[in-house]
Order: sequence, then C-alpha cells, then structure tokens
Amino acid sequence: MEEWCEQVYYFPGQTRSAGAGIMVSCGIHGDETGPIDACAALLHRLRKHRVQLPRPLLLIFGNPAAIAHRQRFVDFNLNRLFGAAQVGSPREDSIEARRARQLEQACARFAQQCQGIDWHLDLHSTIKPSLIQRFALLPVTRREYRRPWAAALGQAGVGALVRQTQRAHTFSQFSHDRFDADSFTLECGSHATDKSTDTALAQWLQGLVEASTGAVGDVARLPEYPMVEHQMTEHQMTEYRVAEAIVRRTEQFRFLIEESEPNFSEHPAGTAFYCDGVEPGEGVFRLPGPRYSLFLNSQVALGQRAGLLLERLQ
Repeated sequence: MEEWCEQVYYFPGQTRSAGAGIMVSCGIHGDETGPIDACAALLHRLRKHRVQLPRPLLLIFGNPAAIAHRQRFVDFNLNRLFGAAQVGSPREDSIEARRARQLEQACARFAQQCQGIDWHLDLHSTIKPSLIQRFALLPVTRREYRRPWAAALGQAGVGALVRQTQRAHTFSQFSHDRFDADSFTLECGSHATDKSTDTALAQWLQGLVEASTGAVGDVARLPEYPMVEHQMTEHQMTEYRVAEAIVRRTEQFRFLIEESEPNFSEHPAGTAFYCDGVEPGEGVFRLPGPRYSLFLNSQVALGQRAGLLLERLQ
C-alpha cells in the first residue's frame, strides 16, 4: 500500500500487470459518514491483508478537511469543481479547488500506472430520505458500459438508475470523460440511514473489489452480501432521466412545493414548482409533464443546482 497524497491509497493488487485499475471514492462531502465509515472498514481490511485484490485499487477519501469536521465542505462544494471548473473563478484558490486538482492528478497517475481505469464508484449519502433509498446516477455518456452492472448494483439494494443529460463537474463525470471509466455516483442511503447498513456496504465493497478479475461479467459474480433483505433484480431497477436541472439564479428563489419532501416524490404536469424572480409570481416554473423530484435544496449558492426533475423511463 502507498499513500500517494492525503487519504488517497494505492494498492497494487496481486501483480502489477493485473490490468486496468479500479477506483472507489467517498467523502467528497465530509458529512456523508455512512460511505466514509464503510470505506474506512475496507481500508482496515486491506491494511491487514484480509482482502485479496486481483487488480490495482485506488481508494480515495475525497475531502479530508471537511471529513475532519463532519461538514459538507469547507469553502465550496467539491463535487462541482472537477474538470477544471474552478479555473479563473473565485473558487480557484479554495481548499476544495486545490483538493480537486490533487485528486485529478492522483487519478491520472493511477491511469498511467495501470494502463487505464476500468470502473469508478463515487459513494455518497443523501441529505434527506428517499422513496428509493439507494440509487445510482450515471454521468452523461455516449457508450454502453463494459460491465453488466445491474446485478452488482442490485445486490447493493440499488433500486433506481438516474441518467444524467447535462454534464456537471462531478467526480464521476470527470473519471468517465477523462479515463473512459464505467463511473457512477452511488447514493447509499440518507444521512439518517441505520448504521447496520454501513457494515453491509463495506462487505459489498469487499466482494466487489475481490471479484474484479477483469473477465467479462465478473462484476456480477459476488459473494452473498446483500444490503437489503431481498436483492434487486435487473427488472426491479427503475430508470429515470434528468428532464430539467433547477438552477438558483436570484436571491428570491424559492420552491412552491414542500422542499422537505423525500427524493423521488411524484408531481403531476402543471404543478407550480418554483419561482425565481424579484416580483411575486415572477419566474414561476410549471411542470411540462409528470416529474419526480431529486436533491431539492434552495440554499445552494447562486448559479448552483437547486435540484433535479426526473422523467421515468419505464
């Protein structure tokens, strides 16, 4: 094991010529303790040589300064700063911008050393509860992923796949665009999720990294470490696409529905959803069709995403 920079750990695998590497990251937001604890448990087992790695692994704890204080970020949201998003902006010299550059450099070093990055899971937890507790977000992509991920994600209890339609400066979008990795942002429950699921998540991660031999379909053959009582199947995973991204443009921005509603709440066409204007009733957005809400947060900085509106694909 080598610590390439603060809380970024490289494990070479059984042989240094084991093929393209794999990446697991957590703590991009420092208050998402469930994934952080699960990855810490995996790190402990790796350090004790209790996990056999057939392939190189880069294990990343994204934002150490925020993790130390159990807060979402110090200066800016780190998951909006990848892919040179901070260059020329007021964020450029922030703690998170410097960390984004550091993580990008570590990923580039890893890709060069391993002749590529096969897949990357960036683990998160949501601020509020969700009607679908665990779900994966797929970055904008022009190709089908190499691995049959439905079975592996289903074993983790992932009940929905959300397809992004606009590029964002997230870690998973960066690793997909820059290194052609099969990348996901994986939401592992809410901040209030029962701690027993952290153990199950750590076991699932262990099975995933041990199973990654590089053979086609290998990621679907995992030890029995379900995170839920009944594992999801490919047919049980609901797919959505992002229909609209809600951006807070003025200080007067506010939601016209209950902001505290759980993720994946459904709203009919015609619903007055938010307004973003100086005068009362100005800038009201009404839903053009049935939509499901995700990540609603009116307190983000101006110009930042205040939520997503989804269309169900099936």
